[in-house]
Amino acid sequence: MAVSRFQSLFIVIGVFGLTVTVGVRGSIADDTKVKRSPSLSRKEVVRHCNPRTVDIEILGHDAEGKWISHAAGTILHEDGYILTCEHVTHPGDSQKIILADGTSYPYKVLARAGGSYDTAILKVEPKEKLPAVQLGHSDSVKPGEEATVIGNPSGRRHSVKHGIIDRVACGGGTQIQISQADIGPGNSGGPVFNSRGEQIAHVHVKIWTAHNISRHIRVDHVRDAFAKVFLDEDRYEHRLGIKVDCQGDEATVLAVEPKSAAAEAGILPGDVITTLDSMRIDEGCHFGLALMDHVGNAPLTLRIRRGDQVMAKELMPKPQ
Repeated sequence: MAVSRFQSLFIVIGVFGLTVTVGVRGSIADDTKVKRSPSLSRKEVVRHCNPRTVDIEILGHDAEGKWISHAAGTILHEDGYILTCEHVTHPGDSQKIILADGTSYPYKVLARAGGSYDTAILKVEPKEKLPAVQLGHSDSVKPGEEATVIGNPSGRRHSVKHGIIDRVACGGGTQIQISQADIGPGNSGGPVFNSRGEQIAHVHVKIWTAHNISRHIRVDHVRDAFAKVFLDEDRYEHRLGIKVDCQGDEATVLAVEPKSAAAEAGILPGDVITTLDSMRIDEGCHFGLALMDHVGNAPLTLRIRRGDQVMAKELMPKPQ
C-alpha cells in the first residue's frame, strides 16, 4: 500500500508543484539587523542548511491498508515554527517532523494558504531553541546561479541535490525554475537555498515532461502569503491593529489602525518590532507567526526599536 500512496503523491505534486526555500539565521542579539552572508562552498551550504531543514512523515490507513507519506520543510523560527507546502498537510493517524539529528516531534497545522501560495505553517514544541533559516529575496536571484535542494524523497531523509536556476520568474511570477536537481515525491515543501545559505524558495512541482526540471514557490511569494493571508487580522478573534512589512528583513510597522490596541499603546509607523512577549521577531513574517499563535484576550508586550531608542509597549488586544 505504501507504493500506491507514493504514486498518488506524485500526482498531487504534479498538480501543485514543488518549492524549496531555505535560509540561515544564527544566534544574534536582540534588535540587531541580520547581515547578509558571503558566498559559501557547496559543502558549507549543506553543513549550514542541513540542521535548518526538517523531514515530514505522516502515517495513516484507509480501505487498502496502511500508508506512509513523506515531505520536507524548514525551521522558520527558533520556537518551532515550520514552513512547508500546503498540499502535504493531509491528515493521518500520526504526523511528525524529524530534525537532522534524528530527533522527532509531533506537529499541528497552524495555518494554510492554498492556490498559488501552496504554503503552510506547522508548529512543534521543541525542548530547546532550534536553528532557523535566513530568508533571502527572490528578486536577487539570477539565472545560472547554483541552488541546493534538501528534502525527503521516498523517505531518504535530508537528501541533497544541486541544481542551476534557469528561470527566476515563472508560473505567473510566483515560482522559480531549477534544472539538474533530480527531485521527487518527498521533496515537496523542502527548501531551495542559494550559495549564501539563504532560503529562496520551497519545493512545489516537478515538470514530468522535461528532464530534471522543477518549479518552486518564490520566497517573496511566501512573504506575500503572510501579508495577505496570515497577517489578515480578520481571521482571528482579537486584533492589534498593526500592518507590518513582510518583504523587508525586519518587522517594520507600516500602518496603525486608528483607535486600535496598537494606536492606544503608542505604536507608530516606522517602529521596528523586535519581540512579542518572549518571542523574538527578526522578520516581518515572524510577527505573522506570533499573531496566529499568541494573540488572544490577554495583554501583550511588544518590544520596539524607534530610531536609537528601544522601548516596551503593552497592548490589550480588542475583540473583533
